[in-house]
Amino acid sequence: MEIVRVGGRELFRVAYGVIQAAQEFPTAIPLDEAWTLLESPPPEYRFSCLAAVEGSEVVGAAWLTWSLAENRQLLVAELGVEASRRRQGVGSALLDATKAAAVADGRNALLGATISPYGEGPGSGAAFAESRGFVQQHATLHQVIDYPVAGLDAKAAEIAPHHQPYTLATWPDGCPDEHVDQYCELLSLIDDEVPLDDLELEAKRWTPERLRSVEARRRTQGHLTSTTVAIAPDGSLAGYTELTGKPQHPERLDQHDTLVRPEHRGHRLGLALKIANLQALQSRTANPATIHTSNAETNAPMIAVNDHLGFRPLEHQHIWVLQLTVPDLLT
Repeated sequence: MEIVRVGGRELFRVAYGVIQAAQEFPTAIPLDEAWTLLESPPPEYRFSCLAAVEGSEVVGAAWLTWSLAENRQLLVAELGVEASRRRQGVGSALLDATKAAAVADGRNALLGATISPYGEGPGSGAAFAESRGFVQQHATLHQVIDYPVAGLDAKAAEIAPHHQPYTLATWPDGCPDEHVDQYCELLSLIDDEVPLDDLELEAKRWTPERLRSVEARRRTQGHLTSTTVAIAPDGSLAGYTELTGKPQHPERLDQHDTLVRPEHRGHRLGLALKIANLQALQSRTANPATIHTSNAETNAPMIAVNDHLGFRPLEHQHIWVLQLTVPDLLT
């Protein structure tokens, strides 16, 4: 068996397919988008793929995400092994190659995730991680809801008295120029406010240039986007929520971050933002889909918001970190 760096599109298609197939609940980015990221990454990241090859068969693969902005000490790795080849050293060989790549680039830690069905304990992925020295540092709950979402108007009317001083505004594409600076402040605040348990990450810092670059990339890739903000009486942005969809998977929508500034909490703005964003999106498209969202399992307020909307739990995701030791660095 040989571990090779993937360059050609056909080998990538097969290797990335192994990663996708290894997930019980597929969450990997679509194949075409992953190839685009490999070939033409955004300025804040680069991506690479390793394949475990035996003869003419790809028996395992690793998808690696290298941050070039924040968290340059970390390498994020996603490993997959063909079902018939598990517990035969393929995963270990991929992990060793990943560690070597991390060390060569000056990284001192690996980060990976394992997934298990809701209500069940850790599976084989967690056992693999733990046996190789990874430490679990964060847990999230993955929830879903059918789209279009029913009963939004009634829910909006129910909570309207709680946030009367605030105005809700939605945009379907790029942030209006008058809100760019404050919106970047909100985006930069999210990593400081979201519970991360024992996970220590450097927060992303957003600039107007970074925001416009992301928006342009989404437009180029045909992404569906809906963003809603809460505007306080003084004109400042009090919170936001964002939801996106990808043309390769029209049956899936992703509910991303929702944040309300601490000084504006207590007005049910988190729920109001999500409802208004869904209402705006449903006025544009009512094509059936499933909305996916993940929150820290310790983030009880946001999970309660999702429960109120009718989200149901699907799976647990656990984040693991492996600190690369002195022997790793000397290898």
